[in-house]
This record gives sequence, structure tokens and C-alpha cells, in this order.
Amino acid sequence: MAIDTKKEQERDELHRAIWAIADELRGAVDGWDFKNYVLGTMFYRYISENLTSYINSGEAEAGNTDFDYATMPDDEAEEAREGLVEEKGFFILPSELFCNVKAKAQNDENLNETLERIFRHIEESAKGTSSEGQFAGLFDDFDVNSNKLGATVAKRNEKLVKLLNGVADMDLGDVKQHDIDAFGDAYEYLMTMYASNAGKSGGEFFTPADVSELLTRLGTVGKTEINKVYDPACGSGSLLLKAEKILGKDAVRNGFYGQEVNITTYNLCRINMFLHDIGFDKFDIACEDTLLAPAHWDNEPFELIVSNPPYSIKWDGDDNPLLINDPRFAPAGVLAPKKNADFAFIMHSLAWLAPNGVAAIVCFPGIFSRTNNKAEPKIRQYLVENNYVDCIIQLPSNLFFGTPIATCILVLKKGKTDNRTLFINASNEYVKATNNNRLSEANTKRILTTFSQRESVEGFSYLASYDEIKAANFDLSVSTYVKQEETDNTIQIDALNQEIQRILDKSRILRQGITDLISEVDGADTSLRSLISQFCPNGVSYMKLDDLLDYEQPSKYIVHSTEYDDSYSTPVLTAGQSFILGYTDEEDGHYLASKEKPVIIFDDFTTGSHWVDFEFKVKSSAMKMLRPKRSDIDFRYVYHAMSNIRFEPGTHARHWISIYSQFEIPVPPLEVQRKIAQLLDNFTELTAELTAELTARKQQYEYYRNKILTLSQGENEE
Repeated sequence: MAIDTKKEQERDELHRAIWAIADELRGAVDGWDFKNYVLGTMFYRYISENLTSYINSGEAEAGNTDFDYATMPDDEAEEAREGLVEEKGFFILPSELFCNVKAKAQNDENLNETLERIFRHIEESAKGTSSEGQFAGLFDDFDVNSNKLGATVAKRNEKLVKLLNGVADMDLGDVKQHDIDAFGDAYEYLMTMYASNAGKSGGEFFTPADVSELLTRLGTVGKTEINKVYDPACGSGSLLLKAEKILGKDAVRNGFYGQEVNITTYNLCRINMFLHDIGFDKFDIACEDTLLAPAHWDNEPFELIVSNPPYSIKWDGDDNPLLINDPRFAPAGVLAPKKNADFAFIMHSLAWLAPNGVAAIVCFPGIFSRTNNKAEPKIRQYLVENNYVDCIIQLPSNLFFGTPIATCILVLKKGKTDNRTLFINASNEYVKATNNNRLSEANTKRILTTFSQRESVEGFSYLASYDEIKAANFDLSVSTYVKQEETDNTIQIDALNQEIQRILDKSRILRQGITDLISEVDGADTSLRSLISQFCPNGVSYMKLDDLLDYEQPSKYIVHSTEYDDSYSTPVLTAGQSFILGYTDEEDGHYLASKEKPVIIFDDFTTGSHWVDFEFKVKSSAMKMLRPKRSDIDFRYVYHAMSNIRFEPGTHARHWISIYSQFEIPVPPLEVQRKIAQLLDNFTELTAELTAELTARKQQYEYYRNKILTLSQGENEE
């Protein structure tokens, strides 16, 4: 697939600008809470520009090409309020547009009150109209008076000014003519970043883009359009919107429907709809408990249902005598257990699925084999006997934010053409990412191809008949039908044990080197001190980094972390790290250093985990390549010395020219630099070896665990 360089560059710059805002306000608002402010401000800018563009376009078509709604007097604009609310769903006075408020923000001593008033006016403009439900309470989580923004009004307003300026500086282009879905892409990027850093709380409402795409593609195989898409636990709406992205702008004919119990996430979902340019009359998101108070009885059935409901949460179950007669749950003759509502969500989705529809649901794998209650086995039997289970896919572990478990996808259909069920073991279909595993394009393609062809592939998939599933007591776990694929990736235990021994031997040497380092530094009369005294009788001089290093900033280049090269050992770029020692390849016409001449790559921001892709390469136009000005400095020594630099609170690493280059580091003679670098390298090398040992030990554990727990009957008798 060819990469659109222009779009990629636009996206990189957009992401850089977004993270710069978070970086600017770091320490003021916790990242997880701060998302509400960034997204709320982006939403305010979006609807301001969307409305202005709509009005200006209409005037231009009428011949008034010089018209600009942003400069129109409020009293004249009022005359168009009713018509605009009917057409767009909301109204904003010219004086209350984002651009005009931002222009006056610096001198507005009551900026917090100004924004609070404007947000209230936007919500009130939709009251009593068909769009009221889409706008009511949208800004509830944008608390302009929160102490999280500052202890005083002045401090809070200072932060709000920076927030407005930061969002204004984002190159989001014209809302209708930009080469990328800028606002929507920015939303997804922010959600990914915040969710990945929020642990469990992030994973509860945001499904990673690669999993979202797989679910939607499973549900739309062979289709170019659908009537409606529905998610009964929609979170921030990422799953719903994938249908439009995959099928096309107008391919979801009758809209997007979802329900979310958490009011903050419910607000995020509605904002997400607007930022993806979904009209107010094309979506209906409700805030209520889906199982007990479903909001879309008048809208079902749905041709596509995609969902990642919460795993094994509690619900009323048989404590509520009305539920067993609910048409969604009654057909199975039993309710999902009170402690595990998983099958309640499944039965709800099945009930609202159209005859020609597909439901793709992320599930906790235990529900497909549990026998510690009577309800789940009976519901599994009901689903199989009525031929609703089309496919079950075992996913890799660690795909979701905040949980390492390996989930499954359940695909339901009401219009199956056979009575067989396909099982796919995709547990090895992933690529390593920084903090989580990811599904690559190749992984997704293999799963979809097997799903579409409904074929058995040894070690990967199996098309089971009804009789086979019945013989297994309606156990639907993938491992029951698909045995682990025997490939070159299967653990070779002898080679693994040898590798562990190599790591132990290498670690022993590195540990001794660290012991020697401690002795040389802490000892009363050390060789290191003697070396320094020999070469520096008058003491070690200090020099500014600006006198030692030059830098260049090509438009874009790729940097390989040396952690994954045998000839070096140093950390890959991670959150909070400002630079790495690495080497580069010649790419995109730029001359880049070789492995024999490593370079230090300086990151403009104080975080960079999002620039490390699956091959562990750093991609960013925000990075500077540092080169030596002098021949008497060792780069590894300079790298360690730079690692020792600490900024004062409020200082930002991205101000390289004005701040970072003025730091001073000790510069002993080259021989001493090399000795110090060699000693300090032992620490980073040992860390890498310990990480490798941990990975190998996990594989060793899995091998012997499986060997022990799959002993044959004869072996047990012995």
C-alpha cells in the first residue's frame, strides 16, 4: 500500500502540535483529566469553523464573495438563528466564535466566565429542537473554574489562554477541504495517547484502532453500505465511526446509534461524532444502562453491531424478575449470571440484529468454556442450536490498554447458510509495539481471508460441525478445536535454554563490571581517579553542549534504536526521555550516519513513545540529529552526560537552541571519556540482558507449563 507522503507529513505535524499543548500545561492538569479540556476546545473550534464555513459558502454561492460571518454584528446574525439551528442543529453568535474569543482571550480578565457563558449559549441554542439531545450537556466536563487549572482565577485564565492558543495553532486546515480527517484524526490520536497512559481506566472506554478496524471489517465483508450501525456499550464512539471510515462517507445510510452508561464518556462520544463531521441528525447516542434501560427500541434492528462491552461486570440478573420476560433475554430460557453480564450483552445484541446483519463482539474468553454456573453453558447451547454463532476468533494478548488478557471476538449472524462454526486461533497474529501488541495490516488480512473463505487451516482455523460442538458439550473455546500451529516460531527448548545460559554468562560479566565501577568511583584510591589525575592535573574542564555539538533537522528521517542491534546497547526512545543514541539509514534522499558513526537524536518534546513503530524505528520531523563539532569527544560519553541533565520545573526540553545548548558537562580527555562510557555502558547492557532473560524465562515457563499440563494418560499412570 503506497504511503501518501503529504498526508503523513500533515498527520505528523498535527500530532506534534497536539502533544505540544499537553506538554505546555504539564503539571497543571493530569493528562487523563486534561483530555476533556483539549477535546472540548477542539470541539469548540470545530463547530465555530464548521458553522462559519457553512454560512460563508452559502453567501459566496449567492454572489457575496467578500462576506465573513466572523465579522458580522451579533444583532444582524440573530435574524438567521432559527434557520441555522434547523439546518445545523446549533447556533453561535459571531462574537462568540472561537476565533474571536481567542483573539481577545489574553486581555479578558474574566475569560473563564466568558467561556462558561458561550458554552451554555451553544447548548441552549439547540433546546426545544430536534438536535437538543445531541448538544445537551456537551461541555459539562469542561470545568473552567476547576482548581486543576489553577488556584486562582488569574492562573486558571492563564492556562485557558494557552489552551486556546495551542488549539488555534493546530494546522487543521479548512474543515471541508483538508487532505486528512484532521479533527477526527486528532481526536483518535489524543484518545490513544491518553488511554495508553491511563492504565485500566483508559482501556474501559477506548478500543484501539486496529481492533476496531478488524471488528468492522468482519461485520461488513462483501458489503459496500449498511443501513445502521449500533454499539450497546459505545464508549467514546471509536467503533461506531470505523464503519464510515471503512465503507465511505455516505455508506451508513441511516445513522449511528450507541448507548453509554458513563456520562463523561457519553459526552466524549458525542463530541467524537461532531469532530468526524457526522451531522446531528445522523447519530443518536444515549446515556443509560443498556441492559436495564435500552434506549433504541424504536431504531432496531441494526445491520451492523460492533461492540467491546465491559468484561464480567455485575448486573441485576435473576434478582430482577422482569428480566426473564424481556424479549431480549427470554429466548435462552435463562439469564446471564449476576456476577458476569457478558452473555446479557451478547443476547441484547443478538435480539437487535437484523436478519441480514452481523454482530462482532469482543468477549472475555472464559465465557466460552465456563461451567461453574448453569446459565452460561445453557446460553452457549441456545446460540449453537439456533445456528447464530458464525465464528469465534482468539486474539493475541496485550492488545487493549490497561489489560494484558487475550480476548476473543464472537461473530453472530441470523442468516447463516450452513450450520457450522469457524474457530480461528489468531493468538500469534501480532506485532510488538511500545507498550502494547498491535494487529498489523498483514495480521488483519490473514484473519479476514480465513474468515471470508470459511476454511480449516492446520494450526490456525477449524470449521466445526454442529455435532462436533455438541460432542464437546457446547464448549466454544478456540483451543478445543484449533491445536497450536507447529511452525518455526514454536519454542525450541534446547536453543532457548542455551540462550538463557548465554544471558546468565553475559550478565555475570556485566555485574562484575558494575562492581568494578563502584570500586573505582567509591574507592579511596581508584584507577579512575588516577586516570583523571594523570590526564587532568588541573582538574576537569566544563564545556557547553553548544560548543561540543552541532545539529541538523532534515524534513524527515528514520532512526533505528540501537537496543535492537548486537553492536550497541542503549534504551529505545520512551515517554519522558529526551534523546537516544542510535544510527540511521540513508532514506528519502537524506544523508544519514552509519552504524560506525552513531548519532545522538534529540527529541523536541519530553515524550516520544508515539514515534516508535512496530519495527522499533523512530519516525518524526520533530527530531534533531546531533553531530560532533570536535574530534576529541566520545559520543557515548556525551550521551551519558546528557542523560544526567535535569531541567528546572516548567522548563521544556524542546527549547533546544535557547536552553539545552547552554548546559555544561565535564569534558575530560578522550581516553577518560571512553573509560567512563565503558563503565556506564555496563548498566544499560545489563538492563537489556535482564529484559531478554525475563522474556526468555516467560517462554521457558510456557513451554514447561504446557508440557506438564498436557501429559498423556500413559504418562500420568507412570
